[in-house]
Amino acid sequence: MSKNNQTRISGLRPDPAIADLLRTSVENRAALSKKKKLDRARTKATYDLDPALQDAFTALAKEWDTSTSQAVALCLAYALDAYSRQEKALIAALEEREVTRTPRFSWNLVIPEAWQAQVRTWAGKKLPPGWRK
Repeated sequence: MSKNNQTRISGLRPDPAIADLLRTSVENRAALSKKKKLDRARTKATYDLDPALQDAFTALAKEWDTSTSQAVALCLAYALDAYSRQEKALIAALEEREVTRTPRFSWNLVIPEAWQAQVRTWAGKKLPPGWRK
């Protein structure tokens, strides 16, 4: 930062009156588009996923003709519903958990082999030319 705490842009200092106006101006939220309002209300999350699982969701989204993010959101909502209904396969998978060595968590969840096979099947599907991962 420079001596007088002003941001330098290409060697030029912004006019102090304009800098003040930008700091104190109120955002016109009514002028925001509906999409911008929805984007601001949404939160983004980052998870560590196996690359095969990422590829599987990309292929699934392609089959459903939607975004990967929407496919993941639908599947996560379904998993929560399945857990709420105490779906036997999900509960059985949770019972196969293993003790972890990290102090942050108590358990490592183990994905059943049958589910891993499905992930590999979906991940192996070829995407058409021009389809982005």
